[in-house]
Amino acid sequence: MIEQLAGKRVFVTGATGFIGGHVSRRLHAEGAHVLALERTPGKGAELARLGIEIVRGDITDRARMEEILGQDVQIVMHIAAWLRGRSRHEAGRVNVSATRHLAEASARLGVERFVFTSSIVVYGCHGDEDVDETAPLRLYGDPYGDTKILAEQALREVGDRTGLPYAIVRPGMVYGPGSPGWTVRIARWAKKGQIPLIGGGQGTAHPIYIDDLVELLLLCAVHPDAAGEVFNGVGDGPVTLAEFLGGYMRMIPTDRAIRLPCWLARIAALLADPFTPSFRLTYVIDEMCGRGMVLNRKARERLGWSPEVSLEEGLRRSEAWLRSEGIL
Repeated sequence: MIEQLAGKRVFVTGATGFIGGHVSRRLHAEGAHVLALERTPGKGAELARLGIEIVRGDITDRARMEEILGQDVQIVMHIAAWLRGRSRHEAGRVNVSATRHLAEASARLGVERFVFTSSIVVYGCHGDEDVDETAPLRLYGDPYGDTKILAEQALREVGDRTGLPYAIVRPGMVYGPGSPGWTVRIARWAKKGQIPLIGGGQGTAHPIYIDDLVELLLLCAVHPDAAGEVFNGVGDGPVTLAEFLGGYMRMIPTDRAIRLPCWLARIAALLADPFTPSFRLTYVIDEMCGRGMVLNRKARERLGWSPEVSLEEGLRRSEAWLRSEGIL
C-alpha cells in the first residue's frame, strides 16, 4: 500500500530531525516528491544531496506555511515539535498553535491526509495499568505531555469542523542509528555508569525501532482505515527498562548504573521539580516504576502493521552505528 506514495507531493515538518529525516528519506525512496522543512539554514544539506527539495521556514510562521502548502501539497507529515530544554512558554506556541494553524491551512488547500506525530506521553502516569488508544487523556502538569494532548485536541477539532482527513501516531521510545535521545544519550550514560535503573529497572519500557515507526507513519498517510484514527507506535512487549537500558550497558560492557528504590527517587524528583520547569521529573519517575503496557493492537488490526525489528536486532544495529560514529 505504501507504493501509493509514489508521485505524491509530501510536506514534512521536522524533516531535519531524527524521525523527520528518516521519514523524508523513505518517502523519497518510495518515489514521493518531498518538501522538507528546514528551519536552521544548512541543516537540510544531507537531504538536499539526495535530491530532496528543501523549503525554508518556521512552523510558527502561518503565512510561510500556507505558501508551502499551496505548492500542490497532497500529504502533510507533521513531525516538528517543541522539545524539552527550550523555554516553556514556547511549548504551546509550537506544539499547539502551530499544529492548529497548519491543519486549518491544510484543510483550506485540500490536503488529502494530515499525519501528526504525537507521543505516548499523552497517557501520563498510568502505573501498572495497560492502556490503548481509547484511554481518556488528562492534562497532568508536564509541558511536553500537556501540549501534545492539546495539539491532538486541536487537530481533531479542525478535522471535525472542516473534514480534513487526519491520522495521529503516538510513538514510544524511538531508538536506532541517529536517535539523539534513546540511543546516543543512553549510550553516553552507559559509558559514565549513569543509566538510571530505578526500582531495579522493572518498570515497563516502550521502545520502537525507527524503521518500524516510519513504516507506521507512511501507512497512516495512505491507508483508508487510518483516516480520523489514532495509533500507538510501540514495539511488542512486555519489555522492562532493565532489558532496554541494560542493552546499552552490555555494549560497554559495564555493571555500573544509578540504582535507587522508587520511593527515594520520587522524593528526589519532588525536590527537583521546582527547578526544572520544562521537565516534570515526578512524572518520569512514576513512569519508570510503572509496569503497565501501552498496547499496539489497533495498528495491527486496522492497518496490518507489525514491528519487524526485534529488540535484540535493533540494539545490535544501534551498537554497530554507535561504534562507527566513535560514540562507543
